[in-house]
Amino acid sequence: MLSKRATLGLKVFTTIASAPSHRTITADTLASITGVSLSYIEGILKDAREFGLIQATRGPGGGYHSVASMNSLSVWDVVECFNLPSKPSQHSHQSPEWRSTSLIAENAFDLEKEFLQNCPISHLVPDWFDSVSSKQSKSMAMNFKPLPPKISPVAPNSVFDLSNFLNLQAA
Repeated sequence: MLSKRATLGLKVFTTIASAPSHRTITADTLASITGVSLSYIEGILKDAREFGLIQATRGPGGGYHSVASMNSLSVWDVVECFNLPSKPSQHSHQSPEWRSTSLIAENAFDLEKEFLQNCPISHLVPDWFDSVSSKQSKSMAMNFKPLPPKISPVAPNSVFDLSNFLNLQAA
């Protein structure tokens, strides 16, 4: 069963991966999207960065972006980064009930792992980026306002053209 950390890590990674390639997402934005504290998000981002899933960019317009190929990653690859599930430990006092429970837990773990390995991460990452998070994320583009329409002035080009301009106006 996926831990809360692995589930949140999966959500953080898919949010980063769903951003357009020219955009980065800040840790503050991820914290506000997920509703989790900034320090906890930074811990998850550190794990993902060390595992090679994301890359950080410093400075103005900086943040996090995905570097891993969505086609080659499975959900298990991402989950494994945030949570290394362990199989139940062996006890010296193995009752029949404990052994059967342990066997069921190991089978459930193997089924979950096999299912998540066969599920590509690209199925979880939408092609578009949520408008709420794009408003809060920083972009490499400066988001300039559109230029006003070009207006040609009605005036002479130079001082030497002034007399021709005045004659045209009088006519």
